[in-house]
Amino acid sequence: MPVVILRLVEYYPSEAELARMLRTTGPQALVLSSEDARAAAGVARQAEAHAPGIQLLGIGWSNSPEVLLELMRAGVREFLQAPFDPQAVEAALHRLLNAAPRAQAGAELSEEVYSFLPCKAGVGATTIAVNLSVVLSELRKEKGKVLLADFDLNSGLCGFLLKLQTTHSVVDAANHAFSLDESLWRQLSSPAGELDVLPSGKLAPGWRIDPAQIRSMLDFWRRYYSVICLDHSGNLEKYSIELLHESRCILLVCTAELPALHLARERLALLRTLELESKVRIVLNRATRKDVIRPEEVEKLLGLPIYAILPNDYKGVHRAIALGKTVETGSELGKRLRQLAESLLNGGESQAPERRRFVEYFTLAPARYTLMPGKEGPAS
Repeated sequence: MPVVILRLVEYYPSEAELARMLRTTGPQALVLSSEDARAAAGVARQAEAHAPGIQLLGIGWSNSPEVLLELMRAGVREFLQAPFDPQAVEAALHRLLNAAPRAQAGAELSEEVYSFLPCKAGVGATTIAVNLSVVLSELRKEKGKVLLADFDLNSGLCGFLLKLQTTHSVVDAANHAFSLDESLWRQLSSPAGELDVLPSGKLAPGWRIDPAQIRSMLDFWRRYYSVICLDHSGNLEKYSIELLHESRCILLVCTAELPALHLARERLALLRTLELESKVRIVLNRATRKDVIRPEEVEKLLGLPIYAILPNDYKGVHRAIALGKTVETGSELGKRLRQLAESLLNGGESQAPERRRFVEYFTLAPARYTLMPGKEGPAS
């Protein structure tokens, strides 16, 4: 029977500290030493108040009626006396795990996990991830915080774009994945206004994240944040695929250029084999009225509707990067990013009406251009 110890505490914590531990680790059960029965009973009552339904197990050398009565009045229903009998321990754990789902009923785990996946390097996925995360943090500041984690371990730029000065990274978080708590996390993450950021850090060639570390970090983040944004390299590493499976939505970023669209189609083919296609939302970035390849042709080539079109704003983006800020909210790109953020928070409903109006802004390309090799449009 697999049992994971999330946190070992060698003292009776204060109520505030206990509440923080329960919130950030989300245990199914709490094991209490009866060395100080009154203190243990107090912790048990506080645990039930902050995590209704949590399973409580008492352990100790003494099973005197006074100790057992004190613990039972506090809600402890299982007690193991030392020295421990392996069969008794297994039976007690079995009963706790059978009852544990009740403890999870009250847990609030965010399902709003958004992955930003570039079809190729240089299409602006990280710029979108950073700017959209900031917008989401502003829209959600009344309901909870937002996290941006950079999982491009070799070329991550989230920290650079926001001019963060930090020595901690995703690598550090992964190395502490099974011992994360609120205090440690505050040391690892970096604030950028209302947004918390976990940069990719220095180059880490050959370093890999275990799937168990990914799940542990995500479990912690889902309890701690209302929205989680994940920036990917696009190489679809094993840990990246694990994150994509955990995501509510995968924003596949491409541009209206043949190399980018070719690789976007390749990415889609792989995501389809991984049964992830239903999560994919196409984001067409750096769109201009002079684009030869029209949005409807992009949709035809990729076999999916375009979820959002973001206009090209090279000067605005360059200025924002130089200042370590986000693009201006009043710019056309800033407005589109806010619309995209609102759409995601509203359940990911299609932005089709806005997209159609924006497409009308484009100049139609000459009919002789086509996406299909060997096929030309009718002569104009």
